[in-house]
Amino acid sequence: MTGTVVAVQPKAPLTFQGLLDRMKPEMEGLLPKHLTPERMMTLVQLAATKTPRLKECSPVSLFTAVMNASRLGLEVGTHAHLVPFKGKNGMECVLIPDYRGLLHLAVSSGKVKHIDARVAYNDDLFEYELGTTPFIKHRPKLGAGRKNSDLLCVYTVGWLADGTAVIGEPMTMAEIDAIRARSRAKDDGPWVTDYIQMAKKTVLKRDLKMYPQTPELTAASELDNRAETGTIGTVSDIIDTPAEVAAHVSEKTVEKTAAIKERVAAGQRKRADAKAAAEEPPPPHDEDGVVVDEAAVRQENLELDKQIAEAEK
Repeated sequence: MTGTVVAVQPKAPLTFQGLLDRMKPEMEGLLPKHLTPERMMTLVQLAATKTPRLKECSPVSLFTAVMNASRLGLEVGTHAHLVPFKGKNGMECVLIPDYRGLLHLAVSSGKVKHIDARVAYNDDLFEYELGTTPFIKHRPKLGAGRKNSDLLCVYTVGWLADGTAVIGEPMTMAEIDAIRARSRAKDDGPWVTDYIQMAKKTVLKRDLKMYPQTPELTAASELDNRAETGTIGTVSDIIDTPAEVAAHVSEKTVEKTAAIKERVAAGQRKRADAKAAAEEPPPPHDEDGVVVDEAAVRQENLELDKQIAEAEK
């Protein structure tokens, strides 16, 4: 007994662009109105250009990070960053919201009017008081060349939508560095390249607990906490209830079932059309095998009949 051996071609590895193309339909149902899938994809491509190691990250981790940014409505590169790190199974990607992203989520809720995160240096005039009438007075010294080591403290002041002032307790550089020491990336990444921004975010995350909370703000803060320990999490893990997850899965199952049924029906229609075409009788031929145009023959016969009738008159 003989048979034909068919060589099975291995599937080509998924390219970075191919992965982005798969993300686009998922983004459409998550992104807010001000952020389109096309813009998000452009921002992700720009991030990969600036940080080429993102293309080495596992597709699952990169997909998860971009979907997290999409659901929170955070622009990659402006409000949050895609950060590669070496995990147990190779390169992984996590989404890390920065302090501007946290501010964006707080103000977007409509319950917060504005929040400032400020840095005071050793040679600035800085006074603050706690108690029943807390206040902060900060007069920066202009024109001074500042280094990170000159930092005195970081503080936040904000206002709720009704005009109520919220004054946070200043955090010293020693207190900030104690929090930095607990991070797995304390000696790499933004703690080294953007210390002031990380210091602001550290203080803001603590002080945001004094402001009205939203699911998105809670999720962003928790994602940041998990990223500090190298844990990949999703927004759904944090804020969705089991019932919501089940409903989403059910909806996606119905959509996939409908799509499969449509593909099957399209295949059946195609096969039926091919069968009908095969069963259709061939067009008439003359004795030389040339296809006869029946309409032209009928027209020609009519013309001949007309000429004969004219001749017989």
